[in-house]
Amino acid sequence: MGSPKQIGKGIGLGLLMVVTFLALVYVFQYIWNLTIPVVFGLKEVTYCQALGLIAISRILIGGFGFRWANAGKQKFWRERVKMRMQHMSPEEKEEFKRKLSQKCKEW
Repeated sequence: MGSPKQIGKGIGLGLLMVVTFLALVYVFQYIWNLTIPVVFGLKEVTYCQALGLIAISRILIGGFGFRWANAGKQKFWRERVKMRMQHMSPEEKEEFKRKLSQKCKEW
C-alpha cells in the first residue's frame, strides 16, 4: 500500500481527470449547440444529452481510448512477428510482407 502522500496524489489526479472530462462534455455541448442546429436544423442538446452522445460515440466508434492501454498488446504482436520472421528464409519474408501489405490495403 502507498504512503498517504501517494494516495493523496492519486486522488488528486483522479479528481483532475473527472473535472477535465466534465469540462470536455461542456465544450462538446457548446460546440454542438453553436454549429449543429444552424447547419442541420437539429435541436440544441442539454449537458446530459451531450454526455450521452459522447458515450454512444465511444461505444460505436471506439474512440477516445488511451493509447498507453494498448501498448502491451502492440509490443506482444510486434515481438511475435519478429520471432516468426527470424525463422523464415528471405523469400518467405518477402512473401509474408507482401501478404501483410495486401491485407492492410483491403482493411
